[in-house]
Amino acid sequence: MAVWESWLKRARRFTEYAEADLKNGRYDSCAFFAQQAVEMLLRGVLLKRTGARPYTHSLSEMVNIISQALQRETPIQVIRCAVRLEKHYLASRYPDAAVSEYSKWDAEEAVECMREVFKYVRELGEDL
Repeated sequence: MAVWESWLKRARRFTEYAEADLKNGRYDSCAFFAQQAVEMLLRGVLLKRTGARPYTHSLSEMVNIISQALQRETPIQVIRCAVRLEKHYLASRYPDAAVSEYSKWDAEEAVECMREVFKYVRELGEDL
């Protein structure tokens, strides 16, 4: 199995964790897994398409790199979702990094954005 395939496999597994945590009311871990799923997805795609993996946790930066590499404009909704998910990198991990407790709405938004980015990657021709 190629390294990029390992990243995509883990990304798929983390989507399952996010979905299950949303269903079971674990909103902070739901947001965490949604963010991580997208980060792993984008890293896998970058490794596959460019052979490189940027040293960043910024989802919007990775989306931009993919867009440039493929010479294809990224839909604004995908960019917005990447930016929204970025906040969960720290806030879902550290209780004192979040302004308030995670709500169902926060988790639902994270899962919706996760799905949006996965949909976009499928539209790029990736078989997930």
